Amino acid sequence: MSRIDTFLEQLNPPQKEAVLENERPLLVLAGAGSGKTRVITTKIAYAIDSLNLNPSNILAVTFTNKAASEMRTRVASMLTDVDVSSMQIRTFHSFGAWLLRRYGSAIGLKDNFSIYDDDDSLSLLASCYPEYKRTELNPVAKAISLAKDIGITVEDPRINDFSKIQNFQRMFTTYQKRLRSVGNVDFADLIGLSIELLRSSKSVLNRIHRQYAMILVDEYQDSNIAQFELMKLLVGPESFICVVGDDDQSIYRFRGAEVRNILSFPDVFAHTRTIKLEQNYRSTANILAIAQAVIANNSMRHPKTLWTANDKGIPGRLVYVDDGKEEARKCAELINQNRDYDNCAILYRTNAQSAEFETLFARLGIPYKVVGALRFFDREEVKDTLALLYLLMNRNDQVHFTRMVNKPTRGIGDTSLQKILDTAAEQQIGLTDACKVASERNLLSAKASMAAAQFALMFEKAEELLEQSGNSACVEYLVTASGLLDHYKKADDQNRTSKAENIGALISAVNDYPDGTEGMLAFLESLSLDPTRIGNEDPSDKPGVTLITMHNTKGLEFDRVFITGLEEGLFPSRSCETDEDLQEERRIFYVAITRARKELYMFSCRQRLLWGKTNWQMPSRFLKEIPKNLIVTDGLERPRFGYDSYSGMGALEERRIRQGFRNQNIIRHTPKFDERSKQVATEKISRSFKLGDRVYHEQYGEGEVRQVRALKDRTIVDVAFATGKKATFFADAPMLEKLGSG
Repeated sequence: MSRIDTFLEQLNPPQKEAVLENERPLLVLAGAGSGKTRVITTKIAYAIDSLNLNPSNILAVTFTNKAASEMRTRVASMLTDVDVSSMQIRTFHSFGAWLLRRYGSAIGLKDNFSIYDDDDSLSLLASCYPEYKRTELNPVAKAISLAKDIGITVEDPRINDFSKIQNFQRMFTTYQKRLRSVGNVDFADLIGLSIELLRSSKSVLNRIHRQYAMILVDEYQDSNIAQFELMKLLVGPESFICVVGDDDQSIYRFRGAEVRNILSFPDVFAHTRTIKLEQNYRSTANILAIAQAVIANNSMRHPKTLWTANDKGIPGRLVYVDDGKEEARKCAELINQNRDYDNCAILYRTNAQSAEFETLFARLGIPYKVVGALRFFDREEVKDTLALLYLLMNRNDQVHFTRMVNKPTRGIGDTSLQKILDTAAEQQIGLTDACKVASERNLLSAKASMAAAQFALMFEKAEELLEQSGNSACVEYLVTASGLLDHYKKADDQNRTSKAENIGALISAVNDYPDGTEGMLAFLESLSLDPTRIGNEDPSDKPGVTLITMHNTKGLEFDRVFITGLEEGLFPSRSCETDEDLQEERRIFYVAITRARKELYMFSCRQRLLWGKTNWQMPSRFLKEIPKNLIVTDGLERPRFGYDSYSGMGALEERRIRQGFRNQNIIRHTPKFDERSKQVATEKISRSFKLGDRVYHEQYGEGEVRQVRALKDRTIVDVAFATGKKATFFADAPMLEKLGSG
């Protein structure tokens, strides 16, 4: 038996079929926890060992650097006597950067381009439109990025329908011209310009087709329209294409991901074979049954049914609580039952929900880690240091020049800055050269002139150091000569922070790359494409309970999962407007459920503090989709505002409740009344409504009594409804029904 046969024997029948099918386009529908990474890595190893493919003829694309690294390591461990270093296992954006560095000159792109992140792109847009605030331009920058992700260019006739932002096409065009003039690219360009390159250069396209005999795409459900177009271009007449994914786990629509890519794959690639991986190795049968019951309500999916040979396990647990504080207390209580903190995760829909857990866990001494907090790469001191390096690599980089030419303050104000920018444009020279020219021609004040000349000289010296003394010496010189290191050391002394240490971590990280310009470019590119590589430990390596948004849980699993905030308006989100939106929210819930290996807890609050206001909540409509025999319910089965009052209703009824109607029993203005009449009515009040009573109004739905008052011989009550509506009624109004006390 060969070594590959040994690995094949470890696969179940559908997994083995997926590895052995290499003749026609292949769609592998890999359900949650079905072992897809094992399938992909075994397929690559099989292609090299049994199909005699050269590793350099294989391209495997995934969506995270962590996944790419894991796949590369697994293949290498299977083929210990084969050099697989030439094999391309990359993210889509990493492949785009690789392609553009080597062949971008065919479309006028220099190989020393920097890759702008979202903040850099916004800064560039702001430089084009200084009359706008950054907050006003932020939606424009996001719309530009999304347009590129779905393949819409500035000349595309669809652009007017794409965005309702006023003058969007003009602003998009101006941004693109400025981006091209500085010679850099933004993140979305790594895909869009790769498409442009392959469409415009037959020689490059043919070279790529000859190079890659096998192309595999992992997590295909997360691909956007532009990535789909790039993939189609990469597949040559003789190429084998295999995509692996799960339409039920497509949850990144807000980033441009298009679930239709995986749904329509068999229509795009003729004679596609579809293989379903439905055996789950992660969760108990009960947890899978809950997930299956929920996702079955989606219509946009390939039908599949997960099953497992694992134990049935304990039922899921649905817990109704009063508010966010009780939600956190209850989770802490359950977690402390066995104190296996590392195998517990608190899942929530929005980052803001973590505050209650962080506060309580810190007080109780429960160790925890927050996934998705401020990244090392996003810290001000790190971005400042990198800005100096980006400018060193590209002296036309206006975004990073503008950021650092007067930071720390060196006397170059807005007027002097504009004169330098004008000089660069008029003379068609780099920005540091423009500093020298503006200084020599006395275009600046004496102080600004000296500072500009020193700034330019600093980069000339840094360039020499980069080639003669190496990367770390160059970076250390830049942060010292610019005054940046001293600036942050003073900040550390004042605020007890560790910003200078973060700069030191960056300097140390540069040593991992070859000295010189090429090595520095590789370092900067690696940070742009994988900003978690430095200064961010893998959360799974830290002790404690994981606090994480549902979107960030892809690829993770835990023994005990606590899904919080299962309330209408929070989950599903109040931003849901279409059935497609709702189906994606349901997919997010499905992903959250399938993170659990052994125990699943779901929480729904009756009220929640959101944006500084306490809101009455109704349980998520998704809870109605779970069969009662699969869960145990704690707390009130029908909370103060039960989902029967509106979720599950038709759109018309729901809209009527949300909007409300005028009613003759509502008192628009509360009349004044004297103390004597108030005392006379006290007994009647106590016998009718009291604070906290649940009530029902046939036009407004359920509500809670917030205040009870007397008006002569009648009682009036103020009611807050679940929809957010507030109204005042006479207590004897026939349409106001008392349901019970809170």
